[in-house]
Amino acid sequence: MSLNEEDKEWLGLAVEKQYFKFFDYKYFDQFQYIAGGTFGYSDVVGNVVQPFLPLITSLTIIIAETTEIYECAKYNKNICSSLMDRVNAADVAIKTLERKKGYNGQNFRSEVYYKTFIRFVDVMTRIKNYIHDVSTLTGFKRFTTANSARKKFNLLIGEFEATMNDLHFSTTIVSQEQSIIDAERLDCDLKNMSKFMETIGNGVIDANNNINVILEEVLSIKQKITNLETNKKKQNFVAKNLKVNHIEPNKLKEPLIRKETDRRGQTVKKMYDLMDVACKHVEIIGDNTPESQNLQRELAILGKLKGSPNIIKFFGLSRISDYQVMVFEWAELGTLKELYEKYDIGWCQKVQIALDICRGLVFLHTCEILHHDIRCANILMTSRLEAKIANFKYSRHDKSKTTEVKGLVEIVRWMAPEKLAETFQKTVRYSFQCEIYSFGMLLWELAFERYPYKYIDVHKIKEHVLNGGRERISWCNSSPDVQRIQKKFEKIIISAWQQDLSLRASLLEIFLKLSKLSSECAKLGSAFQLLPDGTIDLEGPKSKNLIENEFPKIGDFSFPLIMPLEEGIGDFSFPLIMPLEEGIKAHRRGERTTAWKCFNDNSNLGNTTAKYWLGHYLREGYPSGIRDLTRAHQLLKEAADDEIPDAQFRYALSLLSTPGVKFDRTMFTEYLTKAADAGNVAAQYILGDMYLNGKLLCPIYKATGMKYIRLAAIGDHPEAIKLLTKEKSNL
Repeated sequence: MSLNEEDKEWLGLAVEKQYFKFFDYKYFDQFQYIAGGTFGYSDVVGNVVQPFLPLITSLTIIIAETTEIYECAKYNKNICSSLMDRVNAADVAIKTLERKKGYNGQNFRSEVYYKTFIRFVDVMTRIKNYIHDVSTLTGFKRFTTANSARKKFNLLIGEFEATMNDLHFSTTIVSQEQSIIDAERLDCDLKNMSKFMETIGNGVIDANNNINVILEEVLSIKQKITNLETNKKKQNFVAKNLKVNHIEPNKLKEPLIRKETDRRGQTVKKMYDLMDVACKHVEIIGDNTPESQNLQRELAILGKLKGSPNIIKFFGLSRISDYQVMVFEWAELGTLKELYEKYDIGWCQKVQIALDICRGLVFLHTCEILHHDIRCANILMTSRLEAKIANFKYSRHDKSKTTEVKGLVEIVRWMAPEKLAETFQKTVRYSFQCEIYSFGMLLWELAFERYPYKYIDVHKIKEHVLNGGRERISWCNSSPDVQRIQKKFEKIIISAWQQDLSLRASLLEIFLKLSKLSSECAKLGSAFQLLPDGTIDLEGPKSKNLIENEFPKIGDFSFPLIMPLEEGIGDFSFPLIMPLEEGIKAHRRGERTTAWKCFNDNSNLGNTTAKYWLGHYLREGYPSGIRDLTRAHQLLKEAADDEIPDAQFRYALSLLSTPGVKFDRTMFTEYLTKAADAGNVAAQYILGDMYLNGKLLCPIYKATGMKYIRLAAIGDHPEAIKLLTKEKSNL
């Protein structure tokens, strides 16, 4: 395909205006080698160990960050575990190396060893980034196929073991048995992810197997709000335009048929757009205060969560008489707690309710939002027995400060042991694992239709749970079909409330088990029902004990012994290589000759981020003024195929202007889409404009175009904001 003059002009303007302005330097802040103190990279250092100190410090930081990411992993825990075996091996290796610095002088004087150490830092950084990606749903979807995730995993394992060997870090991990274990873990996780994607539903994954656009918008908006809180002086598009919906009071009508249950405490039933809605009295502070603006943004995000069928829909704020109300969808049957107090719930119906709640939690957690108070009292039930997560008064984003929850005495029954262990001296952040524990307690509450530890003092509950105790699980005599359901439900509960965080099930694992159990229940049919209270005998005579699980341990590690250095021997003669982050800083300061040398040196060691920067410099002719578009094109592709978003964007653009390269619209769109889906704002704008207006002979897809334009506008892209205004669309 050849470009006409109009297309060339459009792309030229788009790139000229946004190419540099929206380049995401922050993406590369994670590729930093942090020295323990000032270190002049051109200086001659007398101590033979000195060149390695900033690299060792950097590795220590990378290992700590990787461990933190792993502890918060929501998906693909087996894959992450295999890589963490390597991270732990590296940790032991580095600590031993630090302890025996004096015995490794021969290696420290070797330029080859020094360059291998730099490569090792790069490999560890990429392992950290890979664990970050595969442990979240949005990150995993960046891999176009399961095979691409598999290929990247095997590549990282191979590079890790090669550099460990080159550095003489011998471990017992490299074995045929370990390779078989790794392959089994990889296959298990990828198969589970495939099943999960197929069954989770439109609230999370759309019909085209992409992340729901609402999820993408919520994640982008949350990031902008976080940036606003960090830099309060800087306003952005989200801050100015993200407002909660306001409903005119005259649009709230009286129900056609009134019932006694139309009023529940401070909540009253009305009709809005022919729908039954719940109007809940709320006190909102003054409209112009910062607190009010923050609350408005929180409520606006809550309004966007209605994209999930298992989260109660919030329509906006309104007024009834002289007080303000929040308008939600109406749940005819009230809370799940009220439902089980009034009726006995059939076992298959319980499984379906649990599956609905799990779907809602997956949606929330994918948005990086924690509910903080998961229990049956905060689940609303529709007339069709659909479960919807509600009562978000304690909800917070994952990275927000933990909420000081009032009514702690009540919710302690669902609280995870790690939170119960919190003290004034040692605070514990509420995490996704905490929420999974609470969900496990909710499942117990649903199974037995009563409060956990109902007649036990709060202090005794805390002591009991911290010592590994849990609520009693015992079943009555039931039909064989019901007994099979109960046993499987019991295993799910126990997997969710494990004391050891590493043994606690992930939400994906729980969802797949509930989904399978729901399919089995569908064959029974009759158990999907509500029964008169007292019909089902919920407790039997026997209690169950938790079973301790054993996990494989990492092997022992050994290091070759090298004789101590003789006194007076300590100098090295090889040139030092500037860390990549320092080169990026030099680029920002306009020191292009210094930056060029840094990018070139690190590129020669295989660092794909350095290859990206080198490709950029070759395209622009920095610093010599001589451009090499062909080599730049090759380097950008290598970086793009290593999932670097800005490299994907620039590689797509290089398809337009590299001599000897015929423009391929399919490939252009593929790499541009990868960059856009990874958050590159300029790519989002260009792709949205293409789909919206048929640029580059692209088929017009208005919905897809508006999706990317909205994301670009959230990212403060001025042209996208103009286009959004023109289309009369808002957040």
